[in-house]
Order: sequence, then C-alpha cells, then structure tokens
Amino acid sequence: MKLSYLFLIWYTIGLLLMLFYEVPHFLQFSNGLFLVFYALSLTEIILLISDDRIEMVKRIAFVGLITFIIEVCGVRTGFPFGSYQYYGTLGPRYWGVPITIAMAWVGVIVNSLLLSTQHSKWRRALETGMWVVVLDLILDPVAVERMFWVWDEKGSFYGIPVINFISWAIIAALLSLIFPLFQTNKRVLSWSNRSFEAMIGMFGLLAWKEGLEPLFFLALLFVLMIEGRFQFDSRKKKQVV
Repeated sequence: MKLSYLFLIWYTIGLLLMLFYEVPHFLQFSNGLFLVFYALSLTEIILLISDDRIEMVKRIAFVGLITFIIEVCGVRTGFPFGSYQYYGTLGPRYWGVPITIAMAWVGVIVNSLLLSTQHSKWRRALETGMWVVVLDLILDPVAVERMFWVWDEKGSFYGIPVINFISWAIIAALLSLIFPLFQTNKRVLSWSNRSFEAMIGMFGLLAWKEGLEPLFFLALLFVLMIEGRFQFDSRKKKQVV
C-alpha cells in the first residue's frame, strides 16, 4: 500500500496548505500531482482484489483515455456537460484539457466502483454513477472558486449546469460495466471508504473557506452517510460469519 500512504501524506500537506495558507505559485504543479497520486492509490487498491492485474490495468487505462476524450469534446463543443474551459491550474493542457483530469476521473470512478455493491453489474453501475455525483456536487463548485475551471454556461447549482451531473452519472455507470464483479475484503473496503470520505471532506472544508457553507454541511452529511453504510455492512458481515 505504498502509493496509498504516499497519497495520504500528499493529501495532508496539501489540505493544510490550502486551508490555512495558500499554495505558493512555484508549487502549483502539486494540484495536478495530487490527482495523479489519487488515481494511483485507487489503482493499487483495486489491484489487491484483481485476478488478472494486467487486464485490470488495461481497463483503468481505457477509463483514463475515454474520459480524456470526453473532456476534450466537452471543452470544444459544450457536449455533454455544458460549456466550460480549464485554467492552467491542474497542469499542462492538451486540446484544452489538463492530462491530469483523466487521472482525476480514474480515481473518482474506481473509488466509486469499490464503494458500490458487487452483486450485479447493473446495480453496481447505478451506485457507481450515484457516488460520482455525490463527490462532484461538492467538488465542482469548489473547483470553480479555486479557478481549476470556469463554466461559460451558468446553471442552477452554484452556477453549474445540472446536465453536468447527469452526464457524469451516466458515463461513470457505463464505464463501470467494463469491470468484473469483485470479491472485496475489509482492508480494501476500509481504504476505499476512507479515500472517498477524505476527498469529500477536503472539498467540504475548502467550501467552508470559500464561503460556501451549505456545501460544507452537505459534505458532512455525505461523509456520515458513507461511514454509516460502511459500519453497517461491516457489522452485517460479522454476524453472517
């Protein structure tokens, strides 16, 4: 779990800097690197329960490629999310999109996949799409405030078009179908839950700092919901054993 611990260290340092200071200009590259570490840590976690690691890496790479292509399409045409543009905050842009944004979606989709029920692919797909939206509801408004990207087409949720959330729910649900069902264990479930809670918690705290207090309380509610579900499932498995 070396990459997961590396992400945890980077996360802690970055969160403290963003909350109590500001990230120095010469460390702006750390924003993009944070997304890389997030994706790599979730890749490491899912490989722990993979029967064929090479195939799993191929699937994850496919998610990164497809989401990057979709982002390029989104920036150039406004479809399917609405009209928006990226700043240079997340690193070098290719065709208007930071390469690190593909890593971000790898992390978010794999994390959501691991949080979801593994009984059937279609049920898991619905849950995966839901978890992606849960995170994006907190992440997107904060990202706009911190100038990661800007929406040209203003929407009803903190200026963000609702079609953005609907589109990512559908995309994440469909991409989840390329992954096999997993037999998870407590260690993997614990790390995946904590990673997701950490991401929501970080953007919730940043929302408070940016004056978006309702989003902070929504993030807190989501964290409690995720943790409650994890504790309930853990007790349920103990009773079955």
